[in-house]
Amino acid sequence: MNRSFLVPASALALLSAAPVLANDPPLVEHQPAQCSVVSKPIELCASVLDDGDIAKVRAYFRRPGDKEYFVTEMAFEGARFCTTLPGVKAGKLKSLEYYIQATDTEYESKRTSTYQLQIQTEEDCAFPAVQKDPKKAAAITVLATSAKQGAKVPDYLEPAGVTFVPMGGKK
Repeated sequence: MNRSFLVPASALALLSAAPVLANDPPLVEHQPAQCSVVSKPIELCASVLDDGDIAKVRAYFRRPGDKEYFVTEMAFEGARFCTTLPGVKAGKLKSLEYYIQATDTEYESKRTSTYQLQIQTEEDCAFPAVQKDPKKAAAITVLATSAKQGAKVPDYLEPAGVTFVPMGGKK
């Protein structure tokens, strides 16, 4: 018996797509933040998908031109992973460099490109990446990635609400 049927184009596209293989790195989707406001804590979020479980999502940030990055852990908030970076003190920097990296339980990792987040006044930044939750703004943990980064929050960042963890883990 010959049975024929039509398959919608959208279904064909799904059927012909490459299969997801075990041990693929996570997919990190992030709409880059264009600007933030001087002295205000910065919120960054990303969607992360994987063929297994996500082990860790982190935001890496630094002053442009520095070699080492600082790190904040990103927490899962229902549909995406988010973190809060300390605000930048007035007159200290015009931008921060950052990227987001995800690692799965199979130790596969993937990161975004490196982005430039402009630090501006409220008047100049139309859609600021600002943390509006006061609890999150008061509970920022920044991890150093090198002993050269010292034992305290860098002088260009606002220290309010920030716990700094130097390399080696001693607060």
